[in-house]
Amino acid sequence: MARLFRKVVGKTCNQNDCTLRGQSAELSQGVCEACGKPLFERTAPDRIRQLLAVLIALGVLTAIAYGMLTHIRPQQDRRAASPLMRANPKTVAPRRSLTDTQRQMEAKLRELYRYGEAGVVEKADLAKLLAGDPALAQAYAELAGSRLPHIIEANRKIHTGQELVAQKLFEPAREDFLQATVEDPQNAGAWAALGGVDMLTRREEEARQAYERALTVDPDSWIAHYNFGFYFARKGETEAALLHLDRAVALLGRSGSVDRTAVLNDLRNNPVLAPLRRDPRFARLLG
Repeated sequence: MARLFRKVVGKTCNQNDCTLRGQSAELSQGVCEACGKPLFERTAPDRIRQLLAVLIALGVLTAIAYGMLTHIRPQQDRRAASPLMRANPKTVAPRRSLTDTQRQMEAKLRELYRYGEAGVVEKADLAKLLAGDPALAQAYAELAGSRLPHIIEANRKIHTGQELVAQKLFEPAREDFLQATVEDPQNAGAWAALGGVDMLTRREEEARQAYERALTVDPDSWIAHYNFGFYFARKGETEAALLHLDRAVALLGRSGSVDRTAVLNDLRNNPVLAPLRRDPRFARLLG
């Protein structure tokens, strides 16, 4: 292989006993004139051949490397992109529709104005929320001049109705809850409160309709499930009662304004639930 990169520059005799040893001979000669032995070829590096060989080798290596990179890189990019997309769900999160944004804003306003008015802390929370989400800020601007007064009035009626229930003034309380459902038909808490006072005034069918309406408006309303569980417990329907009570307890974590300890104590001590406490599944509700 090394001979490929060298060229013949002359010939000489290398026989020790030859009188022409070491002297140059013509390239066309095959044997020594003095001793008749084959002449030895003198060579030197063929720079042009070496350079061409190097360039060809580099070209081949470059082509091989390029082919490997174009095959491997897309796979690496796909593998690298997948964890990134999983680690940063915001890059693939679907955009909220206008309706979803408005519903989210309405739910937040019902929470902030749950007593019929917002305090300093609630107003600060609202300002922070709107500053961080332009879509919610736009929804709030639209609600402020239309539905917000009705949302606030509905919450005020729910609050006063609950105070009347505590005084066992059930009929006036029912009027407040009814008015709340008129002011804000999408308020699941208003329908749940109406169902509760309907049970207390022996309007069982109206109570059932109110609870069903509450869960139609908001399937994740913990208070609607809770009150509906009591409804079924009063009627002796254990399976349905446990189903709704279990769902209510599971949803407590989403309701930041709810006193979980008070709810669990009510489950332990409320006489309406006495028949359910003999069922092993009831104990699991309490954790």
